[in-house]
Amino acid sequence: MSRPQWGSRVQYLLSLIGYSVGLGNIWRFPYICNRNGGGAFLIPFAIFLFFACFPLFFLETCVSQFSGKGTVHVWSFCPLFKGVGFGMLILGCVMVPYYNFLMAWPIYYLVQSCSAVLPWTTCGNDWNTEYCVTDVLTNVNSTSTNTTSLNDTLYNHVAVGNAWENLTLSHTAAEEFWHLDKINPMHSEHLLHRHLFVVYVTATLPFILLTALLVRTLMLPGAYDGLVYFFTPDFSRLQHGQVWLEACLQVFYSVGPGWGMIHVLASFNKFHEPCLGDTLLVSFISEGTSIFGGCVTFSVLGSMAARTGVPVSEVVSSGPGLGFVAYPQALSLLPVPQLWSFLFFLLLITIGLDTQFSVTEVLPTTIVDSYPHIFYKRRGLLTAAICLVYFLMGLIFCTQGGPYIFQLIDWYISALSVILFCFLECVAVGWIYGMDRFSRDITMMLGRPPPIILRFLWCFVIPVVSLAVFILTLVQYQPPTYGKYEYPPYAVTIGWCIATVPIIPLPVCALLTLLKHRSAKSFKQRLMLSLRPDFDWMPSSSAYKEAYKDEQQSRRRTVKENVRAVFKH
Repeated sequence: MSRPQWGSRVQYLLSLIGYSVGLGNIWRFPYICNRNGGGAFLIPFAIFLFFACFPLFFLETCVSQFSGKGTVHVWSFCPLFKGVGFGMLILGCVMVPYYNFLMAWPIYYLVQSCSAVLPWTTCGNDWNTEYCVTDVLTNVNSTSTNTTSLNDTLYNHVAVGNAWENLTLSHTAAEEFWHLDKINPMHSEHLLHRHLFVVYVTATLPFILLTALLVRTLMLPGAYDGLVYFFTPDFSRLQHGQVWLEACLQVFYSVGPGWGMIHVLASFNKFHEPCLGDTLLVSFISEGTSIFGGCVTFSVLGSMAARTGVPVSEVVSSGPGLGFVAYPQALSLLPVPQLWSFLFFLLLITIGLDTQFSVTEVLPTTIVDSYPHIFYKRRGLLTAAICLVYFLMGLIFCTQGGPYIFQLIDWYISALSVILFCFLECVAVGWIYGMDRFSRDITMMLGRPPPIILRFLWCFVIPVVSLAVFILTLVQYQPPTYGKYEYPPYAVTIGWCIATVPIIPLPVCALLTLLKHRSAKSFKQRLMLSLRPDFDWMPSSSAYKEAYKDEQQSRRRTVKENVRAVFKH
């Protein structure tokens, strides 16, 4: 049963760009950058992009394009590490309901954009506190007594449930709208919010709108200060390991190696697809979008800081809601703000759906590859059933404490597993499968071997760096926060459990693989047999399969003779 392929290179590129350019660029990058010192964060971010993320992107693309295999089955080149594929599969299964909830926020803002007066521009609403500050540039004046003057005390304290939370003067109408229905999860009844149920539409990129927003926000007083904070590094922040850790995790979160989705998309490639140029293009488009979106966000933060009289780093509570505070604030300053808001959140939804489609595809592809005779003609029904399960799983985020649960998962989901998977990928390809053999495979596909610098990075730099990041994560990773809220110890324990779940398949699959070779006389023989490629590992192109199969059989005979020679002596 032949595997389907992309109709054209453009289809593949658009799908890959759609996966890599998502809400992680527009939404997650600004608040992670803000939390880690603005410009100081960009230095390790760029380093990890050029010397780790792009090479790994290319490696994953090559392995799956060569074999035509998806996230799990591609590990037949090194069966002992097949648990990495299952770990990536688990990451995808957690990611989908998590991403569904993230998509629900722009949908809710999209609906509210149809209001006669944008609700995040006024302080006269039921959800506003006495510390609400209106934006004096929107020409929308609140008549409520809840509005405070811009000269009020910088820090006030107000009781929320049984906890005390610091509120800054930066509690603008936009931020208080964002905090609507978000309460302390440890004291909530976890009631469902009906407006967070909706999730799906189509796909595109909001570059034109981002450009319009950037031009408009650059005209605001204080915008320059925000951009200075964004691009000017405070080198003292680079002494903190947390900045480097979060920069590394953000790059991998945004571009996407170690998650399994690149394997799925590349597995449908034509055998001779020029994937080096593809991955280079997609990597720069993806992270260029992050920087571009960051310019919009921080120019808005600079303007807000100028009006409220607080530093840019403190103008809003740094957290997942940063983008949903800054962008609505900027949109409200444009002519016909309802139209711009509607278009922006529509585009935000659709750009996120590209990523969501790719993530959702991992599990159906794995199941169809495993049981093609059962599910090949029932793929649509299988995908619908999986989507229903994902929807039900995501309902936990729709409770009143849902945003706090969301932040907990966002903090820990990629804390350990993604970096570990990338480390094992480099070790498996470079040192077990063999860089010489992998280079021959790439030459067969692309007509030339990979550049020497990439081989050096795969074999030495990335394994050392990723292992160091993994160890530092265990040693220095800080507990999560949500604005001023600090999670209790038991929540941190739950977070680390979430972080370790994708790693569980590693020892389980390794043990099962070793048990498959019970006929071997010793553990060392079992280990060597478990590290060699399976019999089904071969090029996806039929033109090369026979010659490759003969070469593999010859190689296996040589390995067996070497093993006998070792034990004979």
